[in-house]
Amino acid sequence: MGSDKSLLSYKGKPQREHLFELLSKFCPKVYTSCRNDQDVPARINPLVDHYEFPGPINGILTALHTHPDEAWLIIAVDMPFVDERALQILLKHRNVSKIATCFLHTPGNFPEPLLTVWEPAAYPALHEFAQSGNVSPRAFLEQADIKTIDAPNPQVLLNINYPMDMGPLL
Repeated sequence: MGSDKSLLSYKGKPQREHLFELLSKFCPKVYTSCRNDQDVPARINPLVDHYEFPGPINGILTALHTHPDEAWLIIAVDMPFVDERALQILLKHRNVSKIATCFLHTPGNFPEPLLTVWEPAAYPALHEFAQSGNVSPRAFLEQADIKTIDAPNPQVLLNINYPMDMGPLL
């Protein structure tokens, strides 16, 4: 994107603040994952990456490491269409006996790791997976014992990676 995606405004405020407020309706405590070079205000609880792995696996592992007895509802900051309904559906269908509960992308039928409830049991296996050089959370979920559900609307799973993807969102 060429800039910090968490600062992009889709709903009249930086996306990280919008998601923090949205998640606060569902979670007793919300954190904002960040690298150590990012300036994240204390009011949105920065959770600085603990590991050196590239990509989003770092934030997921950091969360699971920080509170290893807690499940984590993870949402990527570049998913501007996530809404209350999607979170309600995800949480309603959560299966605590699985490693994770996530939406399934269609077409392709692959799990979306960045709009997922990650259970505490995921940490050891995900950490080992990353240490072996595999840093794709999706690849991990594809081989793990997970619960998948259909997204209420495929648009919910869209992420914005390039300025041209933003279209009329701004």
